[in-house]
Amino acid sequence: MTKFIPFLLVLFFSTPQVLLSQTALFERQIVQNGGNDTIELSNGQIVIIATSSDDAEQEQDAMDALYDDDLDIGWEGDPEKMFIVTAGFRFQNIFIPAGATIDSAYIVFCSHEGKSAEDTAKITIYGEASDNPETFDLDHLITDRPSTAASVYWQVQEEWGLWEFYHTPELKSIIQEIIDRPGWAYGNALALIMTGQNQGPSDLENAREVEAFENIADPEDGGDGKNHPERVPMLKIFYTAPTYAFERRIVQNGGNDTIELSNGQIVIIATSSDDAEQEQDAMDALYDDDLDIGWEGDPEKMFVVTAGLRFQNIAIPPDATIDSAFVVFCSHEGKSAEDTAKITIYGEASDNAQTYNLEELITSRPATASSVYWQVQEEWGLWEFYRTPELKSIIQEIIDRPGWAWGNALALVMTGENQGPSDLENAREVEAFENIADPEDGGDGKNHPERVPQLLIYYKSTTGIDAKTVSKSTLHVYPNPASDYVTVVLPGQEPTEVSVLNTLGNQVMTFDTPAAEAVRIELSSLPAGIYVIMARQGNAIATQKLMVK
Repeated sequence: MTKFIPFLLVLFFSTPQVLLSQTALFERQIVQNGGNDTIELSNGQIVIIATSSDDAEQEQDAMDALYDDDLDIGWEGDPEKMFIVTAGFRFQNIFIPAGATIDSAYIVFCSHEGKSAEDTAKITIYGEASDNPETFDLDHLITDRPSTAASVYWQVQEEWGLWEFYHTPELKSIIQEIIDRPGWAYGNALALIMTGQNQGPSDLENAREVEAFENIADPEDGGDGKNHPERVPMLKIFYTAPTYAFERRIVQNGGNDTIELSNGQIVIIATSSDDAEQEQDAMDALYDDDLDIGWEGDPEKMFVVTAGLRFQNIAIPPDATIDSAFVVFCSHEGKSAEDTAKITIYGEASDNAQTYNLEELITSRPATASSVYWQVQEEWGLWEFYRTPELKSIIQEIIDRPGWAWGNALALVMTGENQGPSDLENAREVEAFENIADPEDGGDGKNHPERVPQLLIYYKSTTGIDAKTVSKSTLHVYPNPASDYVTVVLPGQEPTEVSVLNTLGNQVMTFDTPAAEAVRIELSSLPAGIYVIMARQGNAIATQKLMVK
């Protein structure tokens, strides 16, 4: 069992097995399905967090609290305790059709506590044999649920660090059995169960602790006392089917910033420049908790409001036929039906759209020929979900560009029109990446990742992920491990985009180099750890893992 490497790299480079050419990726995290609760930190601070009963823990024959910041899996070896610890994980809205072939599947965890290699956990993983399992509760044991015939044994006997990412062994046999059930339907939920075994008395726990949905980085452990949505358990499934579902949210690509709430509280949040707002002919702040789209009708203002949305890593091949596409928004403010917004949606006519900045207008970017008119003339509630009209013509035009490649980014632009002076805004306000539920509006003062704009695309493909899109080759990198610098021998002598990614898949370094046989990368700015070096030449990609000492 190895540390998690981003899905693109795992798929092609970390194992000699090559998945089927039609493989597509589906991923789903545990999501909120409860209200808000409080957790007391080691320093006595009370933190309000969202909750989910879709991950749960059972100690021997008794359910533990549903809302906890971690989940144990394995065996409690203390001679005064000695019990098996079982964890259940339910993933909702699995958009994989009946009849699909599962090519690979695993869960990615973030560790909640460091563990030594001697703290061996012997875990059996199986699925719940149900068509559409219910969430967990305190009145029913996880182990009482019907189990799949397929199971996987996972013996974890390696050192784990704190707040680092790891993944399970291959789980495709379990997922395949669930998908093959006669009652399986597109959009159902599925549940996976992980249980330990009696390993006898021990000074060790013989268990592993992973971050739960309600995870908190406790200051006692050097944390920031905040909830970290990126550490929530995530299921990744690579599958083959006649039709695929792909979804992508706006993601963080900046550092941390502060937002002042109506009550004067300063909240630290992650930021992204992949959603942006333009008022008439001037860019607005990139980091704001909402995006306006439409027309500002105040006679003293009167300007068109435009929003840009960039979605990264669109894992759709160039030959794809788009069956349907739309963006799902969460409203930032309630609106009456009379507050009509007349919006035109189009795409950025670029092969690989770049992020937004304050020096370049959203409307100055090249536009697709395809566009969609969206007249919003219905009542909107606060923090409720709404979707755009059908956008497949726009997405198809972008995917059909000669320079489109699997994994590129695409951008959508939504702009209003002059509706004249009005007592109404004639606009709609939606949650941005940096969204905060302000206490002034009855909110909890927290960031809500589930409210970030989301792009959904349904498509067909005959080739999927194959050699036309991505090469299955590795780079020659030396020395490795390295501390000061590393030399990368490039696949060919042509212009190359070189990137260094951390284990979350975030770019920590990127640059372009002209035709050359090799490049040297200075490593002094990188903390010790595992990275991936990726070289892109045209549509071909080659990678290699790198250990920085």
